[in-house]
Amino acid sequence: MNDQIWDVVIVGGGMAGGLMAAALLDSGLRVQLLDAAPPPQPPTGLIRPRVSALTEASVRMLRRLGVEPLLAADRMLPYQSMQVWDGDGTGQVDFHARDAGAEALGWMVENDAVVAALYQRVAPQLPWRVATSVVDLQRHALGWQITLADGETLVTRLLVGADGAHSSVRDRLGIAGTPRPSGHWAVVGTIATELPHGACARQRFIDSGPLALLPMGGADAPCSIVWSTSEADAKRLAALPEAAFNQALTLASEGVLGALSIQGPRGCFPIIERHASSYVGRHAALIGDAAHVVHPLAGQGINLGMLDAAVLAEELLRAHARGLPLSSPATLARYERRRRGHNLLMQQSFHGLKWLFEQPALPLRLLRNLGLRGVQQAPPLKQFFVQQALGRRGDLPALARA
Repeated sequence: MNDQIWDVVIVGGGMAGGLMAAALLDSGLRVQLLDAAPPPQPPTGLIRPRVSALTEASVRMLRRLGVEPLLAADRMLPYQSMQVWDGDGTGQVDFHARDAGAEALGWMVENDAVVAALYQRVAPQLPWRVATSVVDLQRHALGWQITLADGETLVTRLLVGADGAHSSVRDRLGIAGTPRPSGHWAVVGTIATELPHGACARQRFIDSGPLALLPMGGADAPCSIVWSTSEADAKRLAALPEAAFNQALTLASEGVLGALSIQGPRGCFPIIERHASSYVGRHAALIGDAAHVVHPLAGQGINLGMLDAAVLAEELLRAHARGLPLSSPATLARYERRRRGHNLLMQQSFHGLKWLFEQPALPLRLLRNLGLRGVQQAPPLKQFFVQQALGRRGDLPALARA
């Protein structure tokens, strides 16, 4: 049997891969998505630990692609404000959506809910093949030949790696993506709070790392936590009896939401940063975590990945409209030029912020407290940071623009 020939094959069915498939739905291109995971299902019951803070730009893309209406309202919470403070000083800054005339500062949502909605939107119109593993990739005269676990082969003119931080596509392309330990591990979970969260995202910077209290939706209005700290401390916290963990968490939060109590299991994992040496290869491109992994302290990782997907789709549609090859070096170079510098700048900014709040020297403690107070008292500075948090800056794709 002859190989099936496709214009674009996306390997990986997460949020970035799913959004790219949605962006290409009405393109006239032959597109297929290969996902090793089982069929995505909308989450029910307790909020799951893997959550994201979507920016205005990301939510705008989901709306325009017809995905947002498929998300259950009680699994997606627009939050109006954000409070950031230095746990070892007096510096604090508060942001509010009204500072930018925005509908919300961001939207807290479970990753599984977004992937399930993308699947529901995409699968009726193009093949989103689940439980499908790629076992081999070989160069082909037209692009790439893909061999699946069941022995089936297909050929694609453009291969897109959206298969996460441990991307097999990136490895097969020979693109370096050396992991860089951040020095932090994350403890994650869902918590109940004594006081209502008031749709406010909170982050306390501690010497050992930031603690984020992220408001979620639902009848009981829980929060999700991301507690970044050293490996030894993270493992200790994950192993504590529930009562002792609740006490430690409440103390670390300075009681800002009263007594806190963990609901369900705690996750614990290392935070590893990566940045691919290139986003493109011959007849191939990388998006999302396959191209870059940033520290979660600013909650921007998946937003950067979704912008990757939208920009790459935009460049492919532009090439298709002009009758140019999708995988032409010029087309792929434009994608990389639009995304790589922005992503690298964001990664370095987060790394610098993490470094600053880890420094024990008194002069640096005073400096960061003065800096936080300065932002709080300077409307233009607050406006800058709010615009950044909303995802309004940079070379945005048309899908993300106001």
